Amino acid sequence: MRKTLATIIKEWILFRRDLAGLLLLFIMPAILIIVMALVQDAPFRDYQELRFDLLLADNDHGSLAGQIKDGLKQSKNFHVIDSIDGQPLSDQKLKTLLMQGKYKVGIVIPKGATAEVVNSANTIANNLSKKLGLGSTLPVREHRNDAYIRMYFDPVSKPTFRTSINYALDKYITYACSNELVKRVSKLSRMSNEDSSTTDDESMAKVFDGVGLKEEALNDKGAYTHHMNSVQHNVPAWAIFGIFFIVVPIGGHIIREREEGSALRIELIPRAHISVALGKILFYTMVCVVQFAVMCSIGIWVMPLIQLPALHLGLHPMALIPMAFAIGFAATSYGYFVGTIFKTTNQALPFGAISIVIFSAMGGIWVPIELLSPAMQKVALLSPLHWALDGVHELILRNGSFADIVQHIVFLLCFGTCLWLVSIYKYNKRGHSIQ
Repeated sequence: MRKTLATIIKEWILFRRDLAGLLLLFIMPAILIIVMALVQDAPFRDYQELRFDLLLADNDHGSLAGQIKDGLKQSKNFHVIDSIDGQPLSDQKLKTLLMQGKYKVGIVIPKGATAEVVNSANTIANNLSKKLGLGSTLPVREHRNDAYIRMYFDPVSKPTFRTSINYALDKYITYACSNELVKRVSKLSRMSNEDSSTTDDESMAKVFDGVGLKEEALNDKGAYTHHMNSVQHNVPAWAIFGIFFIVVPIGGHIIREREEGSALRIELIPRAHISVALGKILFYTMVCVVQFAVMCSIGIWVMPLIQLPALHLGLHPMALIPMAFAIGFAATSYGYFVGTIFKTTNQALPFGAISIVIFSAMGGIWVPIELLSPAMQKVALLSPLHWALDGVHELILRNGSFADIVQHIVFLLCFGTCLWLVSIYKYNKRGHSIQ
């Protein structure tokens, strides 16, 4: 025990002397999480709070086009532009502006779109009338397949943007088509004599008010929270990424001790290397815990200063302490393993850094594992960064308790213990070979 404590004190003295390394160990991850939170803030919000200029070329001039334009103009997300320099926007002009990158999205309402929707609504209304035995019919004709509304994007628009805008526009178009259907049914059932504004606006609003779609956040208590933002995802993810990069200084430190002869002197003391290894791992684990606390503090107090939401630590913030300890232990043991296995820093440091990047890519730091192939999702379960990130998300996003992260802590502790035992075995083998 005294050897372990002496090792911790020795590591602290060495650590304190290297102020530049100490600052880099905390400042670089802090810069990383701030930059990533800023960069990913807008994409995380999926453009829901942004306002876009939307080009609209109306070749129909019917009621359907009017309803779509009115709905878009009332939206907080779109600024409808249907004329340029006082001239109505044409199809070709719309496409030219998009190709030049001056606008991001545009829609073209073809001639006859309203007539086609009315024809489809009449067909549905006639089918209802037949089933209800009303006896009345509305005029219909054969359906055409070329009256659909066209949507165009700037070629550099990304898939996430296209999908978000597509869903938003589809909402207004579906509403307009449904409104037209209700008008046809109303006419068929001889209710069209009512005030059209009441039928079209108030009735439709009442009909669809209770069957709309509204997103709500869940936790284990069933409470509604507003802590779903880029900071909640980015700060923990990149803090964990920064913690695991401690493999670089630990691996370099282990190899330097061998090259300078310190490791050989420890070999002269019976069974001292186990206590020394434990001391190193415990010391750097505590450094990782402090590093995690600093990153969380930045999320809580610094993020609001740069116009981002503050980090919310969930309903059981104290459970983050054992979680941080397990993450630090896994990261430190991996660093000790890399420093023991490889003979030179030229071998250890590139391997350690690149392997952490690979683990992070597999573990969901960069891309959610749900987007990976089924085979890669199974491989991701081997990444310690996956268990670390999922455990932290369990606490701060799902408002879980300590009981919900026991499995994550056990995996990380087992991962670190296995690497530590392999490192001890390799250390003993190298020591015996020297003798």
